[in-house]
Amino acid sequence: MKIKYPLSDPHTFSVEEILHEFQTDATSGLSQIEAEKRTIEFGANIYQTQKQKSILLMILLQFKSPIVYLLLFAVVVTIYFHNFIEAIAILVVIFINALIGFLMELQARNSMNALKEMDVILSKVIRDGKIHEIPSEKIVPGDIISLEAGDVIPGDAHLAESNQLQCDESSLTGESLPSEKNPEKLPKDTVLGDQVNMVFKGTSVTNGNGKAVIIGTAMHTQLGTITALVEHSKEEETPLDKKIHVLSKKLIWITLGMTSVFAITGFIQGKEWVLIIETSIALAVAAFPEGLPIVATVALAYGMLLMAKRNVIVKKLSAVETLGSTNVILTDKTGTLTENKIYVDTFCFPEEILKVEIKDNVLTFDKGKVEKSEEAFQKLRLIGALCNNASAKDSNDKTKLLGDPIEIALIHLANASGTSSEELKLPYERIGEMPFNSETKIMGTLHKNANGKFVAAKGSVEHLLEKCSRLQKGITIIDLSEAERKKILDESEKMAADGLRVLAFAYRVEAELNQDDF
Repeated sequence: MKIKYPLSDPHTFSVEEILHEFQTDATSGLSQIEAEKRTIEFGANIYQTQKQKSILLMILLQFKSPIVYLLLFAVVVTIYFHNFIEAIAILVVIFINALIGFLMELQARNSMNALKEMDVILSKVIRDGKIHEIPSEKIVPGDIISLEAGDVIPGDAHLAESNQLQCDESSLTGESLPSEKNPEKLPKDTVLGDQVNMVFKGTSVTNGNGKAVIIGTAMHTQLGTITALVEHSKEEETPLDKKIHVLSKKLIWITLGMTSVFAITGFIQGKEWVLIIETSIALAVAAFPEGLPIVATVALAYGMLLMAKRNVIVKKLSAVETLGSTNVILTDKTGTLTENKIYVDTFCFPEEILKVEIKDNVLTFDKGKVEKSEEAFQKLRLIGALCNNASAKDSNDKTKLLGDPIEIALIHLANASGTSSEELKLPYERIGEMPFNSETKIMGTLHKNANGKFVAAKGSVEHLLEKCSRLQKGITIIDLSEAERKKILDESEKMAADGLRVLAFAYRVEAELNQDDF
């Protein structure tokens, strides 16, 4: 039985229906033989991009310019009049201009190819009941993939299992916070950003683990659709090309005007026709700006080199001038204009509000130091480190933090404050957890240390405040009055209005972690 591929509205299917449609099993996956058949039938999991231009075509395209055409015409004319030195000089200018443009674009293409070769993603797939790690290009529709924090999704897939699975989909939706995943079927009109039973190619897992059924590969993915739009978009003339075309037309008309006047004057004066024609052509050749192409190319090449120093690869030389002529850029903010990272910006304590900055892993306060709230600040750092599921993963000799961006920000806070998060957590053994959910909007963890048990909690200001009865004020703990509650809520609203994500922290000593508490 042939599978239906590509599948429309996969988010409307249940797990059982998806497994049936793709004739696969959540436990054993596809057989290796079936996977090979589907590779032949549906192709490799690689984007179908336009074929790269040949070296010869890249060279020939350097001569595609009205000014170059005029200069080549000038070469023919100068050779006709046996002015070989000038003809050679013009040809040298043309070929140097073409060589610079070709070498710059070839270097950019080689850099792009090198980046693609480095970007080899390995995926964990279940075949014949065993987990195999294979290149993502060998993934086929119906494969069961195993997901955990740090994994890059190799294709569009429908979730089969989810254990607190969260994905960073900012590259696709622009939403900076992770999307919480759930395998349950959804209505047909559910928009892409709300399709929580789906994971998409190119996005990454930030927390939890799970399994998913591949329902789309290569061009049959959301990113594949975007790639197709980009690949088939019409290539328009750059502002520089347009200006050169205008200049070429003006030069032609001016030259024709000058030579016509010269020819008419010579005719009136009774000059020989051969002399008039030869002189008119020589005048026309002299009017052509032989140095213009190489001056323009050198200027663009310099701009290309400057951008390369900023780690920007320019695929086409004329794109440098286009960027310089751009007045408005329409782009997604998250991960483009911003880093898609969250940092701690402000602390709101009962006795003071502090603005902070973390730079080069060092925390600095706008007032120089914490004056009245040192004890509360240290407790906040501790809670931020304990009530936290972000994890570190070593990759290419570098340590990368994986998890919720807010929790990663709390790890950076701890590390920048003198004591690392790992050192803070060392005396506290975690023995229980109450995961964050959309109803309670609170996460809690239970720990055991030499002094007994310790509960750390973080979450929505409004929800966590309802569960609290006391307040840390300096080195003392006081009863939480209604006036203090109102003050905290008012400050929270002000910070939220300034575009900050506001988080409350709480703790309890010698206590158990109960669901009813949250």
